[in-house]
Amino acid sequence: MLEILSHQYLKNFLRDQSIRWEHIYSFGRIISKCIENDSTYLINSEIFSSNDWLPPILISLFLKEQDSTFILSKEKIQFISHLQIDSLRNLGFNFILKNDQLIFANHHIRLITIQNLLNDPNSRNLRNHRIVYSGIEDIKQDLKNHFRISLLKKDWTKNINEFELINQKFIKVYDSLKKKFFMRKVLGSNYINLNEKEISFFSNFFHENSFFSDKFLRVNKALSKGWACWVKLNDTNLDWTLYLQPIDELFHVKEFFSNNKFVFLSALRKDNFFQMYFKKHCLDIDLVINFKSNFEEKKISLYIPSKQLLPNNPLFTSSILDKCKKLILFRKGLTLVLSDDIDLKTNIATELASKYGKRVLLETIPSGKNEILCSSYDWWIMNSYLIQIPEQIIIPLLPIPNMSEPINAITVSHKKKLSQDWFRDFFLPQARIKLERSISPLRRNSGKLIILDGRANKRNWARLLLQNIQPSKKINYMLPFD
Repeated sequence: MLEILSHQYLKNFLRDQSIRWEHIYSFGRIISKCIENDSTYLINSEIFSSNDWLPPILISLFLKEQDSTFILSKEKIQFISHLQIDSLRNLGFNFILKNDQLIFANHHIRLITIQNLLNDPNSRNLRNHRIVYSGIEDIKQDLKNHFRISLLKKDWTKNINEFELINQKFIKVYDSLKKKFFMRKVLGSNYINLNEKEISFFSNFFHENSFFSDKFLRVNKALSKGWACWVKLNDTNLDWTLYLQPIDELFHVKEFFSNNKFVFLSALRKDNFFQMYFKKHCLDIDLVINFKSNFEEKKISLYIPSKQLLPNNPLFTSSILDKCKKLILFRKGLTLVLSDDIDLKTNIATELASKYGKRVLLETIPSGKNEILCSSYDWWIMNSYLIQIPEQIIIPLLPIPNMSEPINAITVSHKKKLSQDWFRDFFLPQARIKLERSISPLRRNSGKLIILDGRANKRNWARLLLQNIQPSKKINYMLPFD
C-alpha cells in the first residue's frame, strides 16, 4: 500500500518540479518497499551527490506513520528546510518544522547530521527505529572523527585555585615527557610512536587521575579498552598532543546498527567497501541495488605509460616532474595533479609554477578555466563539487595509506598479530574508495586519467585496483608525452 501511495504523491510532486532523473520512480518504489517491510538495503548511486533523490524518501517517510531518522549533511538539511518544505506541504501534508524535526500528528521525522547523531547519547539507545543513512561512503572517516581524542597541553591544567598544586604536578609530568619526546624526534616527522612502557605509564597515570576532568576520564577509558595512541609534536610552540583512537571504530557502534532498521545510501557508483566493512562485523544487508545517476555516463580515458619508475627509485621524483610538464603542454581546461605525499605534491606545484606561473594552484579553488591544481586526494574529494570537472587527472602516486601515520602503523601491527592480510584487508580497500571518489567526475566528460605510478604495471594488486575504474577505455598514446 505504501508503495502505491508514495508513487501517487511523487507523481503529483514532480509535475511542478524540474527534476530530470529517469530512475526516480523506480527509486521511490524501492525506498517505500524497504520502509514498509523493515528490510535493510544498500543503494549505490552518484545521484546522491545531488538533491534530486530527496523527494521520494521524504514522501515515503511522511506516509509511514512511524518515528524515523534521516541522516544527511548539513547542506542537505538546509536545502530541505528552505527549498522543499513548501512544495511538500502543497501535496497536502500537515506538519510543523521545528529544530530540524518534521512533526506530524502521529509521528515525527528527525533530520540530523551523523556527527550530531553520534554525539547524542539518546540516539545510541534507539531500538527497532527506522533510519535512512545517506553519505554512508564516509562512515569510516566519520567514526574516526567522532571517536578520536586529542589531549592538548591546556587539558593538563584547570583555572581553579584549588587545583594549583595538581596543576604544578601535572605540568611537571607534561614537561618531563616533552623532553623525552623531542629527543626522539625524527627529521621529517612530527609523530612519536609510543612503546609498551610509555603506554603502561599513561594507563596508570590517567587511571589514578581520572577524577581531574572529563577529558582525563575519557582518556582513561580509551586506554583501558586498548585504543591506539600516539604523540604529535608541535615545533612552533614546542609542545605535544596525545591522540587516541580505536583500531576498529565500527565495533564500538555495532550494537546501534544491529538494533535498528536502515536504508544505507552511498554516493559511490558501487560501494564494495561498505559491504565488506559490515560483513566483517556480521552485520547483514538484505539487498544491494545500484542506480545510474542523472547524467550520461561516459568512459574514462585511462592512460598508463608502459615504462614507469617505482616510487622507491631515487630518480622517481625528477621523472614525475618531467612527465607532468609534458602532459600539461597544449592542454586546455583544468589539469588536476593528485598526491597524498606532501613533499611530492609541493615539489610538483613549485616546479610547475616556475614554468606556468599563476596558473598553478596548491589546494586553492580555481577561478579560471585553464589552470593546474595540485592537491591531496582528501582535499579534492571535499572540494570537488565547487570546482569544474578536470579535463585530465594526473596521479603520480596511487593513494595507498602512508605507514608514517601512527594509526596506520598501529593498525597494521594489530592485524599482523591476528595473522590477517593487512595490505589487502586494510590498505587496498581504503585506496580503492579514495581513488573511486577522486576520479568519478571524469565519467561526466570522458576526461583523461593518467597513472604515473610504476606499480600500476608491475604489481598485481595495482592492476586489480585499476580494474575497478569503470567504465573506462585504455589509450596508448598521448602527444607530446610519447
